[in-house]
Amino acid sequence: MPAGPPCPSEIPTYYPLTLHIIAGISIPINFIGFYLVWFQSPKMLGYKYCLCYLQFASFLTEMHMSFICPGYYFFPLTGGFNTGGQFISSHLSITIYTFIFSFEVPSTLLCFIYRHTSSQNISKKTNPSSKSKLYLEKASLILTHLFPFSSAFCMWNSKITSRQKQNFVKNNWPQCSSWLELEAFEVYNYESNQWLAALGAVVFGTILLSYSYAMTLGIHTMTILRKVRKSMSRQTYQMHKNALFSLVMQIVIPGVFIIVPLSICMFVIITEEVSLQELATDTMFLVGSHSMCSSAVMILSNPKYRCVLKTKILKFVGLSVQSKIYPSSVRPSPGLSPRLSISRFPSIS
Repeated sequence: MPAGPPCPSEIPTYYPLTLHIIAGISIPINFIGFYLVWFQSPKMLGYKYCLCYLQFASFLTEMHMSFICPGYYFFPLTGGFNTGGQFISSHLSITIYTFIFSFEVPSTLLCFIYRHTSSQNISKKTNPSSKSKLYLEKASLILTHLFPFSSAFCMWNSKITSRQKQNFVKNNWPQCSSWLELEAFEVYNYESNQWLAALGAVVFGTILLSYSYAMTLGIHTMTILRKVRKSMSRQTYQMHKNALFSLVMQIVIPGVFIIVPLSICMFVIITEEVSLQELATDTMFLVGSHSMCSSAVMILSNPKYRCVLKTKILKFVGLSVQSKIYPSSVRPSPGLSPRLSISRFPSIS
């Protein structure tokens, strides 16, 4: 039987080309983000390591799916074809992808924990009797850092045998039988191997709990900052507030690039709408650009990064930049030196 939906006769040429173009645009944007965080954030202390950790995890994930081993998926058939390098099997490729992708969860949580701990340290100075539950934060970090290993373990064990693969495709999607001859074609079936269902449960449960906890920390951080607002300068308060806002935007906006495509793919799988196969597969373009989006949001939401980037661009095109220091509208708090109320680039402690 000739190939048909959801398995086309061949991979569309535009698909891998688009993913490579996305990777080509993403690389310089991510490198700019790494440069700004590492070299233009001298007073961020440990927080810049958290941001670099998050950016590196998302960047590595994006490079794997957009440049190294981009996969073309045959939804609602739970399977696909590795259009990238054939130096590793498709099953090993998706396992590595699952492993790398999963590190975005602990890296995100680490950033929120750092912001929360920073606000608590400020609160302790005004209220020494306040106690922090560091044991809960440490336990959550340990558990979420086990998540990449558990998810990769489930993914690796979800592989079905060649006989099971052939029977499943011929009985359910006979139009895809011709793809079975290609080694880069891989199929999964939760009924034949329960490890795939276990993977779904682990991923859904961990992400739900981790991001709920991260949002709780974010809300509590803002609450603490408002309580101690009178004990700090308006400028310091604004710096912490901007840092938290930037982090939330860095998670929420790129998160849309992941949640929406995965929701569409899940809808196609559940409803078995074969006519939407190409649309569902093309949503991977959004997933493949979430790291680029995260870097762009981080840069645009930070006043210092924007100013440094603007200065570098103007110098690059040969325009002279007149350095100016704009006085802050924030008045110095009692006991602070007047010159501390003037800052060209507010830094995040």
